[in-house]
Amino acid sequence: MLKVCIVGAGSSYTPELIAGMLAHSVEELPIGAVSMHDVDSGRLAVMAALAGRMVAARGRAIRIESGGQLEPLLEGADFVITQIRVGGMEARYKDESIPLKHRVIGQETTGPGGMFKALRTIPAMLDIARRVERIAPDAFILNYTNPSGIITEAVSRHTGAKIIGLCSGIPTMQVLLASMLAKSFSQLKSYTVGLNHLGFIYRFTSNGADVTDQAIDRLLEIARASGNSFFLGDPKLIALIRAVPIMYVDHYYYHRRKTLGELQQSPQTRAQKIMDIEKEIFEQAADPHLAAKPKALQKRGGLGYSDITFEFLKAICHNRGQELVCTVLNHGAVDGIDAEAGVEVVCRVDRQGPKALPVGPIPLAYRGLVQAVKTYESLTVQAAVEGRRDLAVLALTNHPLVGDHALAESLVNELSAAHAVQWGRSCG
Repeated sequence: MLKVCIVGAGSSYTPELIAGMLAHSVEELPIGAVSMHDVDSGRLAVMAALAGRMVAARGRAIRIESGGQLEPLLEGADFVITQIRVGGMEARYKDESIPLKHRVIGQETTGPGGMFKALRTIPAMLDIARRVERIAPDAFILNYTNPSGIITEAVSRHTGAKIIGLCSGIPTMQVLLASMLAKSFSQLKSYTVGLNHLGFIYRFTSNGADVTDQAIDRLLEIARASGNSFFLGDPKLIALIRAVPIMYVDHYYYHRRKTLGELQQSPQTRAQKIMDIEKEIFEQAADPHLAAKPKALQKRGGLGYSDITFEFLKAICHNRGQELVCTVLNHGAVDGIDAEAGVEVVCRVDRQGPKALPVGPIPLAYRGLVQAVKTYESLTVQAAVEGRRDLAVLALTNHPLVGDHALAESLVNELSAAHAVQWGRSCG
């Protein structure tokens, strides 16, 4: 039987993971134990108790254990799911609100906010990964900790742990696009290139034949006919670049002025909204009669979170050789990106883990954007590992949302002060 360890189990996403686990039969997922760790004992107690009730309600023989000491919980683990949030939502609020004062988008996975989340998270994740490497060396780390691409690159480059960066964004888009195109194409597959939250579905095949142009044209027809292009973003942009970007790309890069205006006019940041939602989630989760996902979890987001997790578990456990999207080190899959840099691409996943399928060159229409953000990401990893403020400034100077040295200096100064960053400390 398998053992799964959840690090950051006090997260409001944990009931989604437990529900997803219980939705699979023992034959599909022979999980016999779940260990739950968090540094916040109060949140952990609520989620561990709810997990126990959910398991009992389904009559499953899954042992639930929890605690604040990580090492004993890692013993015998086959998979470690990481979903930590260093500094909590209060730190996220600073990441989002301070850039807005400088007329820069504040977001937790990219730009100045994403960088400072990475700077405080990378040391913690390197410590966790090294413990996994020592105590459960054969375990796969399935990472959801944001910014997932940067964190996954840092752990891959600076430890020997077997980490896979997961995100539901592109896989959810693939499912939606497949449903939109189901009547037009059989055996449809889609392929992505880029980075986490900077991905482009750039190729479609039907029965093994390339149908990219036909698929994109059909998507544009559907969007025009329905008048609803929410999941596609801007149809004119798709027609221009001949690819379907993930919504983050559409909002934060190609329509940044519109998004910045909306964020500046909003009475609450996303962090403040989530704080209100999480209060409701935890109130419901603490109900001793509840043995299912809290209804308020529907407001939290994270569509497809558990589905992606357990697709990877099944692909590895059953040696499926399944094609799935994740972040791994490039190792030549994408031209023009360093071998040791993280990329989010389609991988073939079996008991050895994921292996990136060859992509070749990034299409010219968005190559520069991907390379610029990748430069920022790798410099951010280096800044965190070496404790170097100058590299943090350089990273933001390269980022398309900043792109100005004086502005980068100001952002680093203010965010460093807000988070009490102590530069000069190495965690490599």
